[in-house]
Amino acid sequence: MKKFFVLILMLSGLVSCIYPYNPDIDGATDDMVVIEGTIMPGGTSTFSFSKVYPLKRNGLHENVVGRAWVEDDQGKVYQPSSQNPSSSVEIPMENASSDRRYRMTSEIGGKIYSSDWLEPKAPPVIENIDFSLSEDSTSVVVGVTLSGGKEGTGYIGLAFEETWEFHTDFMGEYYLDTLRWSVEPLQSPYPNYWCWRSRTSGMYLVSYAELTSDRLPSKPIQSFSCSDSRNHKLYSINVKAVTLSEEAYKYIQNVGMISEGQGSLFSPNPGEMASNIICESNPDQKVEGYVTAGQATTSRAFLDSRFYHYRLPSTNNFFIPGPMDNYRELYQNKVYPIAFMSLPTGENNEYVDGIYWGPLRCIDCLVDGGTKDKPDFWP
Repeated sequence: MKKFFVLILMLSGLVSCIYPYNPDIDGATDDMVVIEGTIMPGGTSTFSFSKVYPLKRNGLHENVVGRAWVEDDQGKVYQPSSQNPSSSVEIPMENASSDRRYRMTSEIGGKIYSSDWLEPKAPPVIENIDFSLSEDSTSVVVGVTLSGGKEGTGYIGLAFEETWEFHTDFMGEYYLDTLRWSVEPLQSPYPNYWCWRSRTSGMYLVSYAELTSDRLPSKPIQSFSCSDSRNHKLYSINVKAVTLSEEAYKYIQNVGMISEGQGSLFSPNPGEMASNIICESNPDQKVEGYVTAGQATTSRAFLDSRFYHYRLPSTNNFFIPGPMDNYRELYQNKVYPIAFMSLPTGENNEYVDGIYWGPLRCIDCLVDGGTKDKPDFWP
C-alpha cells in the first residue's frame, strides 16, 4: 500500500489514502489488489486502488487504475464523476439516503471486485472545538469534544482541514524591473505579502468502547508553535467525524501500527487481516483493503492571533549584490531585492547598510506555498 490509509471524511472531497507497509504474504501473487475507501451517502464516496507485491520482490507496490461504482439494496447505481479509469475514484452521493444498504463494485484489470453490503451509521456529534495554550505556553493546542451519537459503535474516525491567512517574513520595498534589469522602489506594498494556505490531515482513531459514557472530554487533535504562521491573523479548522464499525477500526489500527513499526510479534500482518472485499471473477484470489460506510458530520472553528509569539525572521541568506553579480541570473534563481536594511554581514561582523537581496519566498507568499484565492467560508 502506498499512502497513509485514511478513511477521510469529506462531504465533498476528503480523500481515502493508504498507510505504507511492506507485506510478507506467503503465496501472494503479483495480482494482489488493494482497494480502500468510504461509501458516503449524503457526500462523496472515495476509493483508491493499488497493487501489492510479496516480500521476495522487496515489498514493491504501485498504484493501479480501475473503475468503481456504488449500488444500493434497491438497485440504484451511483457512478463516478469521470468514467476514465483512475487509481483514485470519487462518486457523488449527495442525494443518497442513509437508510439503505450499499456496496462498492470495481473493475480492475478486467476483474470484478465487490465489498460486503454495508449499512451506514449515523455520525457522531462534535460538541465543541477549543483552543488553548500548552503547559509551557509555547504551543497552541486544538481540542475537540465528541459524543457517539444515536448509533454510536464505540469507534470514531476524525480528520480535519486547516486553513490560515499568513504573511511572508518581509514586506518588500523594492522590485526588479525586468525590462531594464534595475532595482526600483515599490510605490505600494508588495502584492503577495498576505496569502492563504491549507492542509488536510490523516485519520485519527478514537475509541470509547471501554468507557461507561459515549461522551468524550476534549481530545487534542492538533498543535503548533505560537510562532507558527497559523497565528499571524486568522486560523480555521474544519473537523470531520464518522462512526466506524469495530472491524473497520481494527483494520485501520492494525495497518497503522505496522506502517509505524509499532506492531509486536503477535500482531497480524496485512495478509492476515480480514478484508470485506472479494474478487467476484475469482473468489479464491486474495484481496487486500477495506471499505466502510458512514455519514460524516463537520464543525468549523476560527482562532484569532491572540496566541501569536513574534519571531525574528532569519536574514542568513541575505546579501548585497556585487558588481559582478548578474541580476538576470539572480532573478532566474528566485533571488530578489528585499528591503533597505543594516545587517552584520561585513568583516568582523560589522553592520553594512544597503538594499539586501534574498530568496523570493521572503516577500512572496505564493512562492512560500500560499494562494491569493480567498476561501468561500472566510469571514
